[in-house]
Formats: sequence, C-alpha cells, structure tokens
Amino acid sequence: MFEQLQLDSLPLLWGGGLLLIGIILMLWWGSRKRMQSTIDRQRQDIRHFEKEVQKASNQLLEVRSVVVGLGQKVAEQQDVIQHLHERVTELEHTDADSRLYSRASKMVQLGADLNELIEECELPKAEAELMMSLQNKLAGKEKVPPLSSTPGGTVKAQRRRKANQPR
Repeated sequence: MFEQLQLDSLPLLWGGGLLLIGIILMLWWGSRKRMQSTIDRQRQDIRHFEKEVQKASNQLLEVRSVVVGLGQKVAEQQDVIQHLHERVTELEHTDADSRLYSRASKMVQLGADLNELIEECELPKAEAELMMSLQNKLAGKEKVPPLSSTPGGTVKAQRRRKANQPR
C-alpha cells in the first residue's frame, strides 16, 4: 500500500512541486517588476536633480559674473573717490594768497572800499587799488584804455581810418 501510495502521489508531488515553482517564479517576477519600477523612478529622479543642479550652476555663474562686474564698478568708484579726495585736499591747501584775492574780489563786487580791502584781506595799498580798478573796469564803471602806445590806436588802424575818410 505504501508503494501504491507512493506511485499514486508521484503526480501529485510533481504537481505540487510545479505549483510551488510557479508561485516562487511569480513572486520573483513581481519582485523584479517592483525593483525595476523603483530603479526607473530613481533614474528619473536623478535626471530631474541633475537638471536642477545644472540650472543652479548656471544661475551661480550668472551671479558670479554680476558680482565680478559690481566689484569692478566698486573699484572704479573707489578710484574716483580717492582722486576726488586728493583733489579736495589739494584745493584745501592751495595758495592762501589766491583765496585772499578771491575774497578781495568778492568784497569789491559787494561794494567794499579801499580801506576795507587793506584791513580785511591784508593787501598792500597798491594791490587793493589795482583790485578796485580791475573790478570797476569789469563792471563797466571805468573806461578800459586801448592797448596801443599811440592815443589813436595802432599805426595801421590810423592809416586805415585816414584812407576811409572822405576828402
């Protein structure tokens, strides 16, 4: 009977073994599909992140170029500021006499007299008189003499006038 049972159960064992192998293959196939979809999703994520990294890298390059440009502009502005500072310092230390003459000129324009110029600007009398005369001539209060040595102008101008006079 045991032999009979063994022979009768042989196809059953084969069927059970094949069923077991089929179940194992199906589980393996399902697991493989899930792994493949996970791998595909991860590859897609990697491509997405690589694109994002590339975008960020391009933006960083743009920011760097802007920063370099701004740095150059700042350096240029610092040079300009330094130059202006040096110029202001230079102007502050200009000849004190020129400032006195500027002040004296302004005082004459405002109506100061000879004694005020001498006292306030510490000018010698001759220089104060010269300042007064120049300012009056510039203002049109005094007539400016011609630059020739002859009273009627240059010799050529006198000859032209003589030639143009009716006879």
